[in-house]
Amino acid sequence: MAKVVRTSGTYTLEPGISVVTLKNGLAFTPVAFAGLPSAPGNGYVAFMTTDGAGATKNKLVYYETANNRWNYVDDSSAVATS
Repeated sequence: MAKVVRTSGTYTLEPGISVVTLKNGLAFTPVAFAGLPSAPGNGYVAFMTTDGAGATKNKLVYYETANNRWNYVDDSSAVATS
């Protein structure tokens, strides 16, 4: 297995074929709901500061295509869109 070191940019992991070891953690750039990708793929992850209703959240969220929505990682509830 080849070792890849990334210091910036996008890194895509393919389910079932990639192994990732984090040595010093993972840093997300905080983003408001309006700044999330407009066409996210299943499993996208982001650190969301405010939801679609403008409420402060500061939580990790993920996108899932079964319901085509962003969910909170901590309880899988849907993120408010407005």
